[in-house]
Amino acid sequence: MERLWWSELGTPVGRIGLLTGSRGLVRIVLPNEPDADAAPGGNAEAERQLAEYFAGERRTFDLELDPRGTPFQRRVWDEVAAIPYGRTTTYGELARRLGLPRAHRAVGAANGDNPLPIVVPCHRVVGSNGHLTGYAGGTGMKAFLLGLEGPLPRAGELPMAWTERRTAEQPSLLIGPRSTHIFCRPTCRYSTRLRHVPELFDSPAEAVARGYRACRVCQPA
Repeated sequence: MERLWWSELGTPVGRIGLLTGSRGLVRIVLPNEPDADAAPGGNAEAERQLAEYFAGERRTFDLELDPRGTPFQRRVWDEVAAIPYGRTTTYGELARRLGLPRAHRAVGAANGDNPLPIVVPCHRVVGSNGHLTGYAGGTGMKAFLLGLEGPLPRAGELPMAWTERRTAEQPSLLIGPRSTHIFCRPTCRYSTRLRHVPELFDSPAEAVARGYRACRVCQPA
């Protein structure tokens, strides 16, 4: 019988459980999920990297992973793992990247079965118009993680404060609501009306390549 190790880590979103096997991290258990039955210990490196992530000091993880799933699920999880820190995609876009444009529901189900949330960042996948759709840890936790990474305001942060902070961090930043496919400067008056997760761009060329057109008010291009 395979030996597994279990430990727990306190985080801003609650207690997170870590389950590791001989080949790497098998499962991350979110606060509202049941614990696993395993020997204590064995997760010091994963605990350290997750603590750094929640402190805003880490953007990528360097861990041995051993997610258990079907070949299709593993394909989806590999694609999810490639979504960069601070960016988001939709279930439909994820399906198209996999060459399965009509399989967005199956892709969404596989994303929901992701055994390694946060490390394999399924929180970066949103609804077609930017809605915070279902997440194993709840949409509140999903919003917190996206606030930590930048696509949304942090907990308690007003939209204007988010705009000022993100512009200072990344002067070239542009944002585009998925519902309109119009990209703006974060300081544009229309940007402050955002209600859902927008796409973020580093340049007008990137936004245009993604099928967005420039805002006529703030003229970002």
